[in-house]
Amino acid sequence: MPLARTLIPLLLVTTLLMPAGSRAEPSVGLVLPDRQAVHTQTSDFMARVASNQVEAAYQQLRPFLGVASEPFDQSAREADAYFQMVTGQVGQPLASVHLHSDGIGEHFYRETWLQKFNTAAIAWTLTFYRPHDDWKLVGVSYSTDLDALYQPQ
Repeated sequence: MPLARTLIPLLLVTTLLMPAGSRAEPSVGLVLPDRQAVHTQTSDFMARVASNQVEAAYQQLRPFLGVASEPFDQSAREADAYFQMVTGQVGQPLASVHLHSDGIGEHFYRETWLQKFNTAAIAWTLTFYRPHDDWKLVGVSYSTDLDALYQPQ
C-alpha cells in the first residue's frame, strides 16, 4: 500500500463556522504582504522539513494562521509522526523542489512543493487566503499520491 496521507485541509469555511474564541488570534507585526513573502515562508518551511524539523516548520508559519491554532498544532504533530515513518522506510530527503504556484485572483494562493527521496516523494501544498491586505495560512497538506501532479509532456 503506498504511503499516502493528506493533513486536514484547514478550510476557511470551517474557521468561519467556529465560535469566535476558537479562531486564530491575529499576530502583531508579522504579516505576509505579498506572494513573494509567502514564497519565502514556504521555502523556509520546506528547508526545515528537509532537516527533520517538521513541527518547527509548522511553528514558523503559526504567526500567519488564518484558522484556529489548536487543530493546526495537532496537524503539526501528525505530520511529524508521518514524516518520521516515511524517513524510516525510504531514508532522508534528497531535495525539495518548488513545482508550481496557483491562485484564485488575489484571494487564494497556493504553492506546491515536491520533497524527493531515493525511492519516493512527498507533495506538500500550502494554501493562503487574503481576506484584506495580508495573506493568511489556511491549509497545509502532504501526500505521496502524486497522480494529480502529472502534466502532459
